[in-house]
Amino acid sequence: MKNSILTALALIMPLMSSFNTQADEVKIASWNIAWLGSHEYNQRSEADYQQLALYAKQLNADVIALQEVESEYWARKVFGDDYDYYFSTKDWVQRVGVAVKKSQDFSVKAKEYKALDIGKVRHGMDITLTKNDKTLHLLAVHLKSGCFANPLDKSSINAMPSKSDKEVRRKEACDKLNKQIEPLEQWINLHAEQNSAYIILGDFNRRFSQDISLKYSEDQGLWQALNDEGQSALWTPTMTINSDCWDGYYKDYIDHIIFSPKAKTKYIDNSFKQLVFKEKYTKKLSRNLSDHCPISVQLKL
Repeated sequence: MKNSILTALALIMPLMSSFNTQADEVKIASWNIAWLGSHEYNQRSEADYQQLALYAKQLNADVIALQEVESEYWARKVFGDDYDYYFSTKDWVQRVGVAVKKSQDFSVKAKEYKALDIGKVRHGMDITLTKNDKTLHLLAVHLKSGCFANPLDKSSINAMPSKSDKEVRRKEACDKLNKQIEPLEQWINLHAEQNSAYIILGDFNRRFSQDISLKYSEDQGLWQALNDEGQSALWTPTMTINSDCWDGYYKDYIDHIIFSPKAKTKYIDNSFKQLVFKEKYTKKLSRNLSDHCPISVQLKL
């Protein structure tokens, strides 16, 4: 009898260990679902929402930073009732939100990060997740679009041409992105000083790979401006790989998941994934699904 019990325990213990390991893992994702709201640009059919819901089910993330989603109502059309939703109140359909899976039983503190709104741009969402006395801080963002690789220092921006409407818009975009650096640094510094595990994720509208390849200085590149030393030293898996979204139509990532040193220790190696749409690219499809493919990572909390 004793030997039978020991044998049974020997069989059960690895299973229990495996269960505990899985229970401690959390999948964090970011997805810009273009114009998911009441705007006239959203021309999706019911079949399109069903297709998005299938991709959301395949993504199966525990925490999702959402961009260009108007409200909880619209998010539920894609992700259903398995999530709690936290959205900014910026008066614009392209809002930033975060979906947190109810079954994870996180204690959630959510507040808008309005400091990012330096003038007609989107708010961020500042989320604190706590579970089993372990805490992770998230800042979900959707930064100003239109300045994907231009230098961000004042002298370069001032020297940008502004003869056409297109040139004026690009110059304004770079100026606004430049002004968003300070509130981003303030959020990073706050959590770095507290030696916290923190992640910034979302649509940065910036090609970090080009910031690096162009060897920008700290005042020229967004990545260089944010990345520092100590607890402000940052890492993102999107730095050195190309995007496969829509057959590589958008080669450089502008969606990123950025880790602090303490958060990086929780990252499960090689867990970064991009969920690529199986359909062949057309402009219409990229509007009905999204021009962004969701990205995700897994952490062991």
